Amino acid sequence: MKSILGVASAVLLAISLASCGSTAAATSPSSPTATPKPTTYYGETATAIAALIPDCTDVKAGDVAKGGPGLVSIGSCVLGGRTVDVYSWADRSAEVSMGTLLRANKEAVTYASGTGWSAFVRRDMTFQWQLTNQADKLLAAAWNHASATAPDLPGELEVSKKIADALGGQVNQYQPTS
Repeated sequence: MKSILGVASAVLLAISLASCGSTAAATSPSSPTATPKPTTYYGETATAIAALIPDCTDVKAGDVAKGGPGLVSIGSCVLGGRTVDVYSWADRSAEVSMGTLLRANKEAVTYASGTGWSAFVRRDMTFQWQLTNQADKLLAAAWNHASATAPDLPGELEVSKKIADALGGQVNQYQPTS
């Protein structure tokens, strides 16, 4: 009888240990994995950056023309029905110098930026022609009394957030002072 109890005890012990192991494996939490953000860098082409933005379609290269110092390239794409212009920069100082133009325009604007790039919802071509030093096109638009479309600041904020989230950048809001 002792041998039967000994065998039974050994079997119960083995079953207990086996079930503890499987219970622990079934209840151990799995750690969530964060989705890595694409890495961008100074000097990267704007079309390559635009192609990294999820749901951004119709990626096209733009014309840098006589672009200011440090403007590497221009690309555009369509995101949520809005055309987005992506500007790539040679270095941080070139990117920061764009602020001078924003201040000179004295218009509220929301945009996304990150390492080596800035992305704006296109209102019209004025800003791009300013960045690329195309005075002839700016003059022609003035002569034709071309008026800019009213800014869609909530739409600019929505698109800027999507881009900043996708590329690990930030949203910037420029408000002119009176």
